[in-house]
Formats: sequence, structure tokens, C-alpha cells
Amino acid sequence: MGKKPRLRELIALAKNGNEEAMTQVVQRFIPIVKKYGRRLGYEDACSDLVTWIVEAVYRYRPNTTWGRDELNRYFSRNGGDRH
Repeated sequence: MGKKPRLRELIALAKNGNEEAMTQVVQRFIPIVKKYGRRLGYEDACSDLVTWIVEAVYRYRPNTTWGRDELNRYFSRNGGDRH
């Protein structure tokens, strides 16, 4: 069995159009997607989180800390009216 690719490697491949790499990125986040989807408490929360992950892969900038702030901004804009 081969070595599991690092997340950064998968993101780089996914940004370049590798669909299998994108699938693996999303699969790695499914447990946290389900956890926060339940916390958000609206029907489409999980699919919205997956959509955010896919979009974030394309915006990813290595060696920065943009992700957490960006996620908070996304849900303050898009999730606030769903509750």
C-alpha cells in the first residue's frame, strides 16, 4: 500500500484540475463537515461546507492563514439568513 499523499499535495493537484485529488480533499474533511453541518442547523449546511471547500481549494495560497477568516466571512454572508 502506498503512502497517503499530504493534503498540500492533493490541493496542488486539485487546483490543476485533478478530480480524484479534489475528491480526496473533500473526503478528508467529511467528518468535520458533518460535525459543523449539524451545529449550523440548517438542511443544506453540509453541502454548503463542501462547496466552500471546493472553492477554497482554488483560492488556496500556501504559507498563509487565510482559511479560517475566509470561512467565517463566508458563513456570516451566506449562512446567517438560513437560521
